[in-house]
Amino acid sequence: MSLISHLYFGELGEWCAERLTGSDEVARRVTVETKEQSAVRPAERVGRRHWTQVDRAFGIRMATLVQPAPPYSALYGLVKVGLVGLDWAHRQAGLYPTHVFLREAERRRALDLRPTLTGWLDIATEHGAGKYMNDDYLSPFSRFPDFSAESILSDLFDRIRAYFAMNAPFGQVGAEKGLARLCWLLATLEYVYRNDLVDEPFYRLFQESTPTVEQLHAAADEAVVTESVELVRRLHTSGSLNEMRRLAGHPPTGRPWGIARPVFGSYWSDNDILVGGPNGATLIDVSSVIATNKLSRSRRWIWRLLACAWLDTADAYRIRNVALYFARHGVLVAWPLDALTEALLAGEDPERARREFLELASRLREESVGRGEAGDTGEDPNEGVTGNPH
Repeated sequence: MSLISHLYFGELGEWCAERLTGSDEVARRVTVETKEQSAVRPAERVGRRHWTQVDRAFGIRMATLVQPAPPYSALYGLVKVGLVGLDWAHRQAGLYPTHVFLREAERRRALDLRPTLTGWLDIATEHGAGKYMNDDYLSPFSRFPDFSAESILSDLFDRIRAYFAMNAPFGQVGAEKGLARLCWLLATLEYVYRNDLVDEPFYRLFQESTPTVEQLHAAADEAVVTESVELVRRLHTSGSLNEMRRLAGHPPTGRPWGIARPVFGSYWSDNDILVGGPNGATLIDVSSVIATNKLSRSRRWIWRLLACAWLDTADAYRIRNVALYFARHGVLVAWPLDALTEALLAGEDPERARREFLELASRLREESVGRGEAGDTGEDPNEGVTGNPH
């Protein structure tokens, strides 16, 4: 089980419900700040898959706003299904601006290395060699074992990097329709990292022959593309992008804002974005849900933010604030971490509570790693159901 599963359905959630007695009062703020805002909705009736596709694609777009990092899970997904080899995925990760200046030996394993605000995190070392992806995880999933798609996918990723470099300035609206198509592609590749290939029709393109880059580009779901563009427009017009810029300390044009997809607890969990600032960084969880009035869900969103901040025991990300960004409403709900912790604990000792939480989390994480389970999906397990208003 991942961190989010433990918080939603397991022992960590039980601990939070028992110890974080101020959760309901804190969670009510989510309802208050979003209830008067109209929500971006699909133009037409859509199926369940649409909601998760939009959520993943927009999450990738948000990540590219703050840092030019590799699409880690998309590259893992390609390895998992056998379209490429792990060496190819490392080489691709090493071509991204965050990783390109690593020493050659480090670039050969670039996918294992994640930038933090204080240095680098080696997730292979954190887990032990290979355990973060499972040493034998390819056997039940490799539908394309000959790596025949490496050449065409190299071309695709070269074009993706170049397009983002030219059309996606940090913290600014860019050529959003073209960017949305590429984010859909990356989100689709990312999907199979933690899900069975049979659920993703996109991979049928590879079953009979190797598709062209143009065919892959044309496969994007137009409804997802259109809605993703609207979400970026809402981010800008709502003032939330400017608020994130303030939290990031008003970085100069062309400078990255922070960290894309920070990882916590030995890659037991990841999150969407972290923006750095002069008074510490802000961890932001991005959500494309419509329904924000259920306290049980809001509590869990907030618990996850606190859990990730507590799991950063080395203070590698210097988290001093946390926030939820509701993309369909254009609302950013933020808290100073210390104030949120005090409010959730309702007078209990924060240090004692954190120690208890970390002891429990450490045991559960080791059990998950021992079973070879993947990390966090970053997705609300109920989102496909509760996010759809139809």
